[in-house]
Amino acid sequence: MPSPFLPSRTFQAYQIFAANTNVGKTIFATGLCRAAALAAKKSHRDVFYLKPVQTGYPVDSDERHVKTFNDSLTKTNTLYTYPDPVSPHIATNKPPKDEDVLEKVKQQMLDYVQQQKPNGSYFFLETAGGIHSPVMSGTPQVDFYRSLRLPTILVGDSQLGGISTTLTSFESLKLRGYDIPAVLLFNQPKYKNHVLINQRVHKESLVATLPAPPPMIEDPVREQASMKRYYEQIDEHLEPVIKHLDLKHQERFDRLETMAQKSRDLFWWPFTQHKLVGDVTVIDSAYNDHFSTYSKTGEPKEMFDSCASWWTQGLGHGNPDLTLSAAYAAGRYGHVIFPESTNEPALALAEKVLEKDKWASRVFFSDNGSTAMEVALKMGMSAAAKRYGLDGKKIEILGIDGSYHGDTIGAMDACSPNVYNEQVQWYQPRGHWFKPPSVHVSQGRSYVRIPSEMEHTEKVYKSLDDIYSLKEDESLKQVYGNYIRNQLSLLKAQKRPIGALLMEPVLMGAGGMIFVDPLFQRTLIDIVRSEGSQLLYGVTESDDRNTWKGLPVIFDEVFSGWYRLGRRSASEFLGVSPDITAYAKTLTGGLIPLALTVTKESIYNVFLSNNKPDCLLHGHSYTAHPIGCSVAKTSIETLDHLAATKWTSFRDNWKEKESVWSMWSPSVVDRLSRLNHVESVMALGSVLAVELKDDQSKGYGSLASKSIVEDLRFGIFKNGFDGTEKTGINLFARPLGNVVYLMTSQITTPQHVRQCEQAFLEAIEKNRNL
Repeated sequence: MPSPFLPSRTFQAYQIFAANTNVGKTIFATGLCRAAALAAKKSHRDVFYLKPVQTGYPVDSDERHVKTFNDSLTKTNTLYTYPDPVSPHIATNKPPKDEDVLEKVKQQMLDYVQQQKPNGSYFFLETAGGIHSPVMSGTPQVDFYRSLRLPTILVGDSQLGGISTTLTSFESLKLRGYDIPAVLLFNQPKYKNHVLINQRVHKESLVATLPAPPPMIEDPVREQASMKRYYEQIDEHLEPVIKHLDLKHQERFDRLETMAQKSRDLFWWPFTQHKLVGDVTVIDSAYNDHFSTYSKTGEPKEMFDSCASWWTQGLGHGNPDLTLSAAYAAGRYGHVIFPESTNEPALALAEKVLEKDKWASRVFFSDNGSTAMEVALKMGMSAAAKRYGLDGKKIEILGIDGSYHGDTIGAMDACSPNVYNEQVQWYQPRGHWFKPPSVHVSQGRSYVRIPSEMEHTEKVYKSLDDIYSLKEDESLKQVYGNYIRNQLSLLKAQKRPIGALLMEPVLMGAGGMIFVDPLFQRTLIDIVRSEGSQLLYGVTESDDRNTWKGLPVIFDEVFSGWYRLGRRSASEFLGVSPDITAYAKTLTGGLIPLALTVTKESIYNVFLSNNKPDCLLHGHSYTAHPIGCSVAKTSIETLDHLAATKWTSFRDNWKEKESVWSMWSPSVVDRLSRLNHVESVMALGSVLAVELKDDQSKGYGSLASKSIVEDLRFGIFKNGFDGTEKTGINLFARPLGNVVYLMTSQITTPQHVRQCEQAFLEAIEKNRNL
């Protein structure tokens, strides 16, 4: 649904930032409003002005000054006023919450949009102080207003030292994704700051100057008359600026309105059947959990990123801490070669990861999850080949049916036949895959769905806690054990060389959000480690505690690692550590590609030799690139802090029933589970998955969720900040066949989760007959 508080073709909105205090920001704001009013008369448009925060009030009032010298303004307003002329963060001892202030700003902008003439309006939002001056909570304004991403007019400093403050402010704004169509400052002939500033920014921004205002006169009547004459004189200086802003505004929306079709003509999208593509989502910007999108008619829409941008988002889009970490590493290193070298970000990241993964001792760097899994497979297979004399044989893996480990050739071959690999001509399945028991909630009850191969159908539990606590269930454990031992014995009889046990712990994502029974995975690991060498190779296991047992156990935590499921590592649910694990996605908070394969010394030692070709022959040009490593370290530190301090309210929603928890409400899980067209539901950490009933087909090829996903993206829901449909957000979701899922980031607020839940429930219930 539309988000009319965002800029549009008719709502031409700007934010006025300053490089410092006392640089004339309000004078420029007044002049811009006047020049816009002159242009608006010709085009029959309105001019609006907003000052969100004013200190020193009522002695000082920027709004009053703007109104005094603007007869043509349609409406002005100030939202928060404080009497002390100080920084807003010390102006009150009861600061309002950032989200409340921002919603009030949005509401005021919405009111202006609803009042504007049919031809539209100009809107100017004047900030307080410099770009890093805070709002009442202490959040810098440059971050506070970022979700709006209004085109920014930067008022520069024309005095001595002003070049530095102006360019620093310019770069800070650019680092946060702002467009800066104009830089304005007074013409100070002594310093000529504008000349050098123009040399630095002219490719991106118009640099314009105004004559300095006259000296202040103590007599208020004479002072007002003096300033009136001054503003009349500078109108001609600012009219070209308004024309420039008009041109940039037109260019922006001309581009936005053609991007969808041009993208259809030029892109080959991944995992997309192009003949089935409906509307193309044009994402103009993204911040925290939200996209700012535009339709082909230029209509703005705010969307919640409810697939976490392919599961990468942990700390929100445009996170300033991650951006600064990336910028620092880019400025310090760019990229530097890694073999036989080191750099501080790479070393610091490896140390940070191994602080948590105490079972491991070595970190291998790559660029994406699939590559990290290729590396893991090479490590595991080589270790097993050396121990069991498998060199020269086509080694296979043990895995779980429905798994997905990426689209590189080795990772693809390590999965059972599925929709992702069945049409790839070089695919050759190289393994044996166990049928997985899976966890579900249906009609309010928690149960494990057991494959027919185990001669059971399901096991009902009192709660999810009973499933994930791994309490001894000897009868079911025996069923699992008999099935696993029987399968391993068959493999031995077939003389199939098995080189590793590979699994996605707890949750198999791309396979359809399959929550595997943790008891089954734990039993499988225990049997492989204690009996695997005997069952597969007739070899008695070594008593060496410092080496892997049975088979190298590989965890694919590309999706599930780093708190995606509420715990740092999904292995914590199983109570065991792997021999090799792979991390990616939320590792860098969704900012930049990086992946790690982490392992123990006994695996690493397999590749030690005086013969160079015996080494792990794998790598790529950007291995351990400092930018990614720096971002990953910041991401890990931030996630650890969030886990310790910020998720209490989510945990509290579940603690009466479960020790496991989710950001999604147990009441919503229960409600969804009781719908007639829902097969089952599951929620853990940031993931909510709904399995829809589909009599025609199941799995990735099912179209059961298509109408729900479309409705989430483009429907109308009563989840707006003012409780009405007019400002509600949509959800950018992606289907997995007959499974539709939602996913938060790790910074999503309870308020936004509730908004998503409301929209999701409406969409699911609306499509109950489809």
